Amino acid sequence: MRMRAPKLILIRGDGNDGTTYPLETPDVSLGRTDADIAFPDDPALSPMHCTFSLLGDTLYVRDEGSTNGVFLRVHAPNALSDGQLFLCGEQVFRFERYKAIPVTIGEDGAVFGGTPVSPWRFRVVQLLSGGHTGLAFCARKRSMTIGREDCDINFYQDPYISHYHSRLEERGGQFILTDLDSRNGTFVRIAEQVALQPGDHLFIGRQLLRIDDGDAAA
Repeated sequence: MRMRAPKLILIRGDGNDGTTYPLETPDVSLGRTDADIAFPDDPALSPMHCTFSLLGDTLYVRDEGSTNGVFLRVHAPNALSDGQLFLCGEQVFRFERYKAIPVTIGEDGAVFGGTPVSPWRFRVVQLLSGGHTGLAFCARKRSMTIGREDCDINFYQDPYISHYHSRLEERGGQFILTDLDSRNGTFVRIAEQVALQPGDHLFIGRQLLRIDDGDAAA
C-alpha cells in the first residue's frame, strides 16, 4: 500500500489516541532530546533513537544505533534470528538457538562446562531493567508457549499478557514466533530498517505508536 500523508499517533495508557505527529518531511527523527519528535521524560529512549523516512510512497523506520531498539508488532509468523529480542506484555525476551557449552580444563585439572545431559533446542532469556538477565527457559520440545496461564512460560502478574499470548516453534530449520491473537500484541526488535504500513504499531522506548495515513491509496 502506498502512503502519501503518513503520520505517527501516540497511544495513551488508556488505549486511546493521543498526540499526532505528521511525517511531512523526507526524514523525521525521534528520540529523547536530539530529535524532531522528542520525549524528554522517557529514559528508555536514546537521544537520537530512530528515523522515519518517506522514500517515494513507502515509509521506513531505521534504528539509529539506539540502546533499547525499535520493536514492530508482528501480524504473521516471524522467523527469529539468534539473539533477536521480542516483547510480550511487559516482558522483554532474547531468543537463543542451542549451543554446546565448550569444555575447559583448569590448572588443577578440574573440568568446566560441557554439554547438558538433556540438550535444549532453543531457549528464551528474560531481560530485566538495567541490562540484567532474569530467568532462562529452555525448550526441549519443538515449541514453547508464552502467556499468563496454562503455557510453558507463565507471567501471572503481568496485566498486559494474554492467557495464551505467543508461541515459538522450530519449523524446517527456522524458529518461528507467532502471536496467538493476543490483546496487546507481540513485538520483535528490528535489525536496521524496515518498511511500514498503515496500522503498524511500534514500541520505541516506553512509547507505543501507530502508523496512519491521511491519504492512503491501494
